[in-house]
Amino acid sequence: GGRVYAPADARGAFVAVKDACARYGAHIVAIPRYNLLVLSHEDGNALYNPDSEWEAVTPLRKHDGAKTAILALGATAGIAQDAAEQLGGSADVYVVNGLPLPDGFLADIFEQYDGVVTAEDGIIGTRCTGVRGFAGLVLSAASDSGTKTEHVGIVDPRIAPSEGHDEVWEHFGITSDAIVAAAKSLA
Repeated sequence: GGRVYAPADARGAFVAVKDACARYGAHIVAIPRYNLLVLSHEDGNALYNPDSEWEAVTPLRKHDGAKTAILALGATAGIAQDAAEQLGGSADVYVVNGLPLPDGFLADIFEQYDGVVTAEDGIIGTRCTGVRGFAGLVLSAASDSGTKTEHVGIVDPRIAPSEGHDEVWEHFGITSDAIVAAAKSLA
């Protein structure tokens, strides 16, 4: 089956392109950002390397006793990492590199954590208008689990500044502060 790729950083983009080429043949990828971060493990080593195999989900930060999971789709992993640091070990961060998710992944997350926050750079709507995107996928899957969820993304699409993704994210409230507030609201 097909995959949806959502690389979180420059090295993750390389791994995704390598996987796409191996599965489907040559690709051209346009990266619409002038700078891409490079995510790293807590020990400082890069999260992705040229020989890394593509995986749908990569753990980014894990803490003993964390009660909340932050599931960051693609490039929002950077602000999710910042949020986890602000939360002082009460939240783990997983980078969602693309879809489909591994079988049983969300069920395991709902079993392990009391709350889940999703973050994505896309229109997610609201509970009143209908939650969609990755947020909708997680909310729907959580409905029978008893796990609380909060979602950070674009809820009211309107004209935004176009200087760069940082300004657009700030305009739409896609920030580490928003992720922190969402995680704290689940407690």
